[in-house]
Amino acid sequence: MSNESRSFRMGPDVSLESVVKAVETFCSVDKSMETHSEQTTEGYVLQASQAKDGWRTISGTRLAITVHFMQVDDMLNVTVGEGQWTDKIGAAAVGILAVPPLAVTAGIGAYRQKKLPSEIFAVVEKAIYTSGRQIVINGSGSVVQAGKIVCPKCKSQNVAEAKFCLNCGSALDNTCPDCGFQLAPNSRFCPGCGKQLG
Repeated sequence: MSNESRSFRMGPDVSLESVVKAVETFCSVDKSMETHSEQTTEGYVLQASQAKDGWRTISGTRLAITVHFMQVDDMLNVTVGEGQWTDKIGAAAVGILAVPPLAVTAGIGAYRQKKLPSEIFAVVEKAIYTSGRQIVINGSGSVVQAGKIVCPKCKSQNVAEAKFCLNCGSALDNTCPDCGFQLAPNSRFCPGCGKQLG
């Protein structure tokens, strides 16, 4: 596997540290990897690998990766380095010669290792897009936090007392369009006249 690099444009409200933290979280939570990151003169370097337990090493399914983050002005270059290929090659050789199932597990390990850079690039892109904030998504969109209202135009969450959206500047009208009754955040019906709200 050769190194893979991609460049991303950073927004003014995104920090390099938040992007590194997002990749660390992905590696440790989603991939069960032990992670270690260090700040360098150029940016950050992150090393992540699954524990060297007997089965993952023998079967060739152990994942390992090195990620270099370098920021220059508003551009972030992310380079994903070589992972663990020796255990996959060894497991495949043993599998072909002696234990055929090991050839299959080595192939699965090689596929997962090859897919890892694109997964990391997707995490970086999402971290930049969300300004490093953790956003929980379900089938209906982001979960609305307690005490917040949603802008009808851009769907950003705002404090309940806000008159204008902090993201797009649209007016946040918390009154019933029929009777003018002051509505509680996220009301589905007007308590003043009973009108169903959109």
